[in-house]
Amino acid sequence: MKKLSAMLVGCLLLGGVVAQGEVKKPAVPRGPKLSAEARQEIAAAHKLVRESRKVTGPERSRKLEVAAAAFDRIVVKFVDEPAAAAQAAWNAAETWRRHGSAPLAEKDYLHAAKVDAVRYGQRGLFGAAEMQRRQHRTEDAMKTYKLAEAVDPRTSRAHDARLWMARMMLDDKKTVAAIEQFRVALESAPSSRKAIQAADYLAKAWIVKGDLEAAGFVIDHARTLVADEEGGDPVVVARLHRAFERMGAHRALRRAQDAQDDAAGDAVRLEQSRKKSAPKKRKPKKRSKAKKTKRSK
Repeated sequence: MKKLSAMLVGCLLLGGVVAQGEVKKPAVPRGPKLSAEARQEIAAAHKLVRESRKVTGPERSRKLEVAAAAFDRIVVKFVDEPAAAAQAAWNAAETWRRHGSAPLAEKDYLHAAKVDAVRYGQRGLFGAAEMQRRQHRTEDAMKTYKLAEAVDPRTSRAHDARLWMARMMLDDKKTVAAIEQFRVALESAPSSRKAIQAADYLAKAWIVKGDLEAAGFVIDHARTLVADEEGGDPVVVARLHRAFERMGAHRALRRAQDAQDDAAGDAVRLEQSRKKSAPKKRKPKKRSKAKKTKRSK
């Protein structure tokens, strides 16, 4: 049996690294109270967003644009009130994202992260990275995801950032680097459910590399994560079972194994066909003694 790579063996050594069960999202710190004027203008902009949900098509797009522009005006107007400016910038970014204007959303996400790093630092950077990725600016997105992860590596956003970095590496044909990054995401996952998610990506990356044994090993590890939770909170256990069953790696591995088996079978059948179709060597005819005697005379 082929030896598993060092990176895969590392997946075995997860003892205690992955937190069990579901992880609660960290509470967002409450910032200073906003001025009455700022609260009033932000509320008015939120009303414009709610109105956009009542319509569809071009009209919805226009209303979202009006609402996002209203938030942007608040950012400028309350530049001396950082809490209000940051909140308005975050909401402007979210609204521009729904509108489909990635560059404008990116700008506002970064502004919110800069003005109020405590409340919007990580989520603002993560949002900006998402917008950069959607604009196919891979290098910028990689850098920004890394900055978002570094703010607090323990959070779900940091985990998602690690996964996106690995997925972009895989898309860029950097399979070995992607496998390493997925392994890091698995080891540092903030919950068992997130670990199963990372295991799914890691197993599929091994399949891309052609190591089906390693992929099966990772799936078995995910199965162990579920088994370790048996006897715990029934709701959590049910969620983990569903997450494991929905792993795309199951189907991907079966397809890869079938393809591998078919290839081996095709090789055997081809060899058999060649043997059957090969021309048979004719044995030289034996000359009769009478003919030999005649020729000798």
